[in-house]
Amino acid sequence: MPDYDFSQVDAAIIDSQLNTARVFRDVLIRLGFRRVELFDSVKAAAGLLGSVMPDLVLVDADGEDSEAFHFIRALRNEPTVPNPFACVIVTTWSPTPALLTRVTNAGGDDLLMKPVSPKQVRDRIVSLIEARKGFVVTADYIGPDRRKSPREGAQVPVLDAPNTLRLKATGQWTQSGARMLLNEAVATVTTQKRLRASIQVAFLVEFALVGLARQAPDRMSIDHVGRIGGFLDDLLRRLGDDGDHAPVEAVARAIKTLADKVRAAAETGPVAADDRDQLQALSRALMQAVDPDRALEAMTHEVSSAVAGYRSRLEQIAQAKAAAAAALTASTAAAADEGVNEPIALSTPLPAAAGTALSAG
Repeated sequence: MPDYDFSQVDAAIIDSQLNTARVFRDVLIRLGFRRVELFDSVKAAAGLLGSVMPDLVLVDADGEDSEAFHFIRALRNEPTVPNPFACVIVTTWSPTPALLTRVTNAGGDDLLMKPVSPKQVRDRIVSLIEARKGFVVTADYIGPDRRKSPREGAQVPVLDAPNTLRLKATGQWTQSGARMLLNEAVATVTTQKRLRASIQVAFLVEFALVGLARQAPDRMSIDHVGRIGGFLDDLLRRLGDDGDHAPVEAVARAIKTLADKVRAAAETGPVAADDRDQLQALSRALMQAVDPDRALEAMTHEVSSAVAGYRSRLEQIAQAKAAAAAALTASTAAAADEGVNEPIALSTPLPAAAGTALSAG
C-alpha cells in the first residue's frame, strides 16, 4: 500500500454522537491529517457550504431524518459551493439496502458501518484516492457515477472530478493548480446542468402530451407538468456571466408561465390543443437555445428514446404488480377451497343432549 502523505489534508466530521466523532477524529489525526473539524449537527456544519470545503467529509446518517442527505445534495448541487467534488463518506450504525440507495442518490461516495477500526477508515480513504468513481451530471443529480448500465436515450458524459484529497495525499497539490481544476470542472458542471435541465423539461412535456390530450387528463401527466418549474428554476439560477443567456432566459420563463396555465387547465378539464402544441414547441426551442451547436433532430430523438424507455419500464412495473396481485388472489382462493373441502374434526365430543338438539334443529 502506498505511503500517502495526509499532512495537507483537511477533514470535517458531522456526528451528533460526540464519542463516535472523537473516535473518527483520533483515527484521522493518527493518519496525519492537518485539520479535523467536529460538528454535532448538519445545521452546525452549514457554514462549510459557503467557505473552503474540506477534502473529506464524514457525515452520520443516523441523526434527524434526511438531514445528512440534504447536506450532501446541497454540497453537490448548490452553485455557490467552492468545491462540490469533496469526498463524502456516510457513516451509520444500521446499514440497509435502502440506506445505501439514499447515499448513492444523494451523491455520497461511500457508506461506512460503525463501529470502525483504523484500518477500515484508512482503506476507505485509500479507495477514494486510488479508485474514486467519475462524476456524472443529470438534471437532478451531481455525484459519483451510479449507473450499472447505460439507459436508453441517455448520453451523459463522465467527468473526472477534481479530487483534492488525492492531489494532497500524492504531493500534487498547489493552490493555483487546484483552483484552475475546480473552476474548469464547475464550469463543465454548469454547462451540463443547463443541457440536462433543458432535455429534462422536453422529456416531461413529451411524456405528458398523450395524457393531456385526453378529455380528462390523467394524474401522472399533470404531475409531470408540475415538475417542469423546478428544473427551469435550477436552469435559470445557473445562467451566469459566461455569455449572452437572454434567449435561454426568455424561453425558460415562457415555458414556466405556460406550464402553470396547462396544469391549472388539466386539473379541471381538457387542455387546449394550441397550448399543448406551444408547450412542445417551446420545450424544443429551449433545447436549441441552450445547445445551439447540436442538431435539434438529435436532441428530440434523445428525448423520444428516453420517453419510450420510461413508458416501457412503467408498463413492466404495472404488469409485474398485476401478476403479483393475480398470484395472491389465486393463492387466497386455493386456501379458501381447501378450508371448505376439509372435514372439521371436533376435539371434544358433543354431549348427547346437545347432539340431539343439533340434529333436531
